[in-house]
Amino acid sequence: MDAFRNMVRGWLGRFFLVLISIPFVFFGVETYFGGGAEPSVAEVAGEPITQRLLDRAVENQRQQLMARLGPDAVLTSQQQAELRTKVLDSLVQRELLLKSASDAGYQVSDESVQELIRATPAFQDNGQFSGERYIRVLSQIGETPATFPTRARQEILVSQQVSSWLQSSFVTSTELDAMTRLDSQSRNVRYAEIPASRFLAEASVSDAEISQAYAKASTRFHQPERVAINYITLERSKYLADAKVTPEAVKARYDQRVAAMGGAEQRQASHILITVDDKTNDAEAKKQIDAIAAELKAGADFATIAKVQSKDPGSAAQGGDLGFAGKGMFVPEFEEALFALKTAGEVSPVVKTPFGYHIIKLTAVRAETPPSFASLEQTLTDEVRQAEADDAYIKAVEGLDAKVYEAADLTEPAKVAGLSISQSPLFNRQGGEGILAERKVVEAAFNDEQTKERRNSVAITLNDGRTVWLHVSQYIPARKQPLNEVKAVLTEELRTEKALAKAMEQAQALVKRSASEPEAAWLASANVNLQSAGGLTRVDRQVKPELLNAIFRAPVPNKGALQWAAYKLGDSVALVQVTSVSAKPALAGPERQVTQGLLAQNQGQQELQDTLALLREETKVTIKPTASAQ
Repeated sequence: MDAFRNMVRGWLGRFFLVLISIPFVFFGVETYFGGGAEPSVAEVAGEPITQRLLDRAVENQRQQLMARLGPDAVLTSQQQAELRTKVLDSLVQRELLLKSASDAGYQVSDESVQELIRATPAFQDNGQFSGERYIRVLSQIGETPATFPTRARQEILVSQQVSSWLQSSFVTSTELDAMTRLDSQSRNVRYAEIPASRFLAEASVSDAEISQAYAKASTRFHQPERVAINYITLERSKYLADAKVTPEAVKARYDQRVAAMGGAEQRQASHILITVDDKTNDAEAKKQIDAIAAELKAGADFATIAKVQSKDPGSAAQGGDLGFAGKGMFVPEFEEALFALKTAGEVSPVVKTPFGYHIIKLTAVRAETPPSFASLEQTLTDEVRQAEADDAYIKAVEGLDAKVYEAADLTEPAKVAGLSISQSPLFNRQGGEGILAERKVVEAAFNDEQTKERRNSVAITLNDGRTVWLHVSQYIPARKQPLNEVKAVLTEELRTEKALAKAMEQAQALVKRSASEPEAAWLASANVNLQSAGGLTRVDRQVKPELLNAIFRAPVPNKGALQWAAYKLGDSVALVQVTSVSAKPALAGPERQVTQGLLAQNQGQQELQDTLALLREETKVTIKPTASAQ
């Protein structure tokens, strides 16, 4: 159990770091806790994956990727589409693992979740759990003490499922030696290439063949619907620069801050817990807690009893100390009893909660001391300026929105507001660069009111806070490119394919001759450039990757006899002969142990992927047609 706790504790810290990196501000807290009418992009055994959850996860991954690539990096439309597909697939896998965990009977108790939360460094001050910090940090990610444990429990269940594969895989010594030999193997080779271009002149393609290839490529030449838009953008920065701040407004904001802090009372408590579980039923737990209550009433030391008898592993060693916390941190029954205590040192009667039976001791009470006006003056001034700018900006957005709504296009609203009209290139539902990377813009552009009725859009708030309005200037419905548009491409591909087949025919004939004729004779007739390479490994860069792959597929010398073999490359055929093979000796000592462990991890990863594939086959998974094209 301790090993599991350590594993999950480390996981919970990583999970929390992922959570706080998710840009909730782009979507609003209400979008995460929205109702059942929220559109979904997929369903796993009837459980929906919502559009907004996918958007948030994609944005999170995009920001992490851009941070690694650098400030000047740009993701193409194709890269954005691939990212969205991969993120959606990971969300589907998460739901599959959750279902599998539930079916397998995996459970995480409320007590374990609370213990792990208390042990998470992100929720601690000076190594101790801080209720104030817990609430503050959760608010930054759109969570509350009431919702976060449920979400954390789900992720722990997924973690349990994953660890069951990753930590149970092993590699035998025989497998290790075999994989080491293969991985460390190096080859000396001779090779030659027969280019397909040599046969292009005699590679002719008929119209019937082109038509047949076009018919087989049913989806390849499908063009999705595309639009181009005109748009105007209202910037926030101008309103911030023009905002006026008075001393009276700053002082009023300080008074509001102080008044809001008046009820922020923190209470430090200790408790003794007797749990109701498989080993202790309710009656036995009640009997134990009543006996403890009697000891305390007779003068026994609270901390000493807590260390010996409390079943809360997170606080028992500290004499039951739970640190300082405000309202909303504990379950209702516990919180009500704690805040009913009047003075430090007072002990509560026995309290029953879903965790079991408690006795609570109030250790200390503190009210947050308001900071001085001087220490907050600059911060408050900035807040007032921002509030003034926001008010002015909102009014400007509302006014311009009304003008855009009444206009046939953006010409007049842009003129009145002193804005320039920007134009986009054609794009599909996967979006593009700049504002076309924003899903809200793409959705608005493909709305029927814009594509069919050509109305102006409503105001759209971008991720960076700017507001845009758009008007569709061009709409091209989805279509399959006609044969005459792609005939040249198909013709060239078919000719290359035939030329490559001719090159393979010649190579195979040469391989056959090599078995019975002197090498000099058949090589001379082949008109090829014979080359040698030595010490090639599986990750070598002396030769191109596709040739290296062929070299390690080629037959090795058999009792000293060398063999030639032919392999298709991208635009040529390679003749390959392996002249000798060598491998490193078997691993020993620490290196062997480390390598065996790494291979076991890799095998566990593969087993996990195989299991996920099986779960997906056995579970009804529905991906909405527009999921990867938004």
